[in-house]
Amino acid sequence: MSTPDLVWRRLSPFVRARRSMRLWNPDTGLFNDEAQNWTKRLPRVPAAVPIYARGRTTLLALDFDAKHHTPEQVDADVERALEWLHECGARVVTDRSTSGGRHVLVPLATDSPMRVDDVRVLMKLLAARLITLDCDPMLNAAQGCITPPGSPTREGGYRRLDGALDVAIDTFVTRSDRGAAARLMALLGGMSPTRHRTPVAAVAASLTQDERLVGVGRHRRLDPRFHRSSRVPEAVVTYAATGKLTKPLKALWESPSEARQSVISHAVLRGCSAADIETAMATKEWVGIRHSYLDKYGRHATTALQRDVANALTWAAGIAHQFREPQHKNKHTGGNSSHLKDRVRRDWLAHAQLWIDREFVGTRHRPVLLAVVQALAYSSALAGELVEGVPVVAVGGRSLSHAAGLMSEDSVWTALRVLRDTPGSPVLLVARGAGRDADRYALTTPAIDKPNRTRIERARVEPVHPAWSVLGLRGRTAYELVSAGHATNIEDVLAGARLRPSNGYDIIADLTIAGLIERHGSTLRVGTRSLDDVAASHGLEIVAADRIVRHRAERLLWQLWLDNRFATPAAPDMDAPEYPTLVPSGPGERDSEQLWAALMATGPPPTDPMLDALDLLAHELGAVIVREPQR
Repeated sequence: MSTPDLVWRRLSPFVRARRSMRLWNPDTGLFNDEAQNWTKRLPRVPAAVPIYARGRTTLLALDFDAKHHTPEQVDADVERALEWLHECGARVVTDRSTSGGRHVLVPLATDSPMRVDDVRVLMKLLAARLITLDCDPMLNAAQGCITPPGSPTREGGYRRLDGALDVAIDTFVTRSDRGAAARLMALLGGMSPTRHRTPVAAVAASLTQDERLVGVGRHRRLDPRFHRSSRVPEAVVTYAATGKLTKPLKALWESPSEARQSVISHAVLRGCSAADIETAMATKEWVGIRHSYLDKYGRHATTALQRDVANALTWAAGIAHQFREPQHKNKHTGGNSSHLKDRVRRDWLAHAQLWIDREFVGTRHRPVLLAVVQALAYSSALAGELVEGVPVVAVGGRSLSHAAGLMSEDSVWTALRVLRDTPGSPVLLVARGAGRDADRYALTTPAIDKPNRTRIERARVEPVHPAWSVLGLRGRTAYELVSAGHATNIEDVLAGARLRPSNGYDIIADLTIAGLIERHGSTLRVGTRSLDDVAASHGLEIVAADRIVRHRAERLLWQLWLDNRFATPAAPDMDAPEYPTLVPSGPGERDSEQLWAALMATGPPPTDPMLDALDLLAHELGAVIVREPQR
């Protein structure tokens, strides 16, 4: 059995958030307000280490106190808490004091720290169900502390670690699954509060959340990148089917309101919209929650459901980054497996790729066009519709630039023009965008031979991996052939990717240098590095986040300009620069993206009272407004 000194020395560095500690004063019976440097040597009196650093924590420390309750009640609450934590993917380390109190330490994922506001909601939910839980240590970002395993106790003796020391160290090293705390909050039927922010910070936060939701109205849902695929807790399934708070379920939820919200939250995290949930309520698996809404709200049940779904969507978008799974779990990137089952769009994508390979073989446009049609298929799967069996989607070049692997906006607009203008193209412009509306495209099947089975299998309705923005798109098809097992030698790659030998050997050399493939003579196989490794090494996640904020800021500025320009008609100003008309009227008009650029180039009228506000917003969010000087 490990000694207290060894346990303190090995585990307290994992528990503390800062290199300090507070010692207990036997004269006052309290911990000293003044902190001192943490030491490896075990203190002679109880010592508590800080939980928070810079207002954030990666440790959920649950303190179960036996001061006002029996040790048996403490053990019962701990066992109940451990059951919920394990169900949510959390890993824990527990210890016990000589008084009968216990600590449950939950090391969170290091890239998903929690703020005290989020912790406060979670602790409130837990405290309502666990009567021996003391929330105070977790509710003070400045002074919140916990005594680690091995520390002396006030009653004499030491905090005794449950289990082996090596197992505890392994738990702190591997840590809990990403989103464990958020899943626990969803299980308990709670939501995070909306924090107060400055106006600009609030805009930036809302932009980020909007990017994590797709669709509109009753069909609004969480972006597939953040969907959960894990098993829904048994308690949630039971309540959805029965709608009754039986004795076991009352330990989890205090009221039907929390139980309903938990069911809705789990559905939203798995990609359901309000329309999907309304449909599910007609099935026997959801008959219980349907009756629960009807019993509570009567004829207003639908309104109440839509309100709960909206709340769940806002909450899920705010913590969606905690649920995102590492991309290396997918053979390619970013897509959700449900999109691969979309046969209509997958078949269209296979036809479109075959058409591009035939029409643009040997040209520099081909890799870009292949990426853009894949981005169109993915965007259609997210927010498009089927019109008489034909996919139709309204999408702008900025949105497509993300789905096309962080391709530049100019390259996307050029590719769209090429696709629109080439006879027999599988991309048909059916409505030009105007104002806030994007161009609308119909994804039509070109008049060519049907693609073979291998090509259809290669067509994946998912976004292009952003790593190709630094590797170059010309090697994407070759790598996908090798990684999917459709090509095992150079000849197969040249034939499958339709490459000339000179270009093909250069591409294979580039992929080999990048570590994506390995070459043994003429045999090829997947290399030791992945596309995720390339993206991480180049910081592409930050690049994508910056681009999202910039695009949202540009759209916001455009909307503000439209609102100000057309809200109240004003007399023409002969000294002001000319502005293009909003709605095109002739066959030579520019598309919506060019129209936007032309309008923004002139800028708002110089005498516009909104100008200062627009300049401030542009400065804070990084957007740039270019204005021509007055003549």
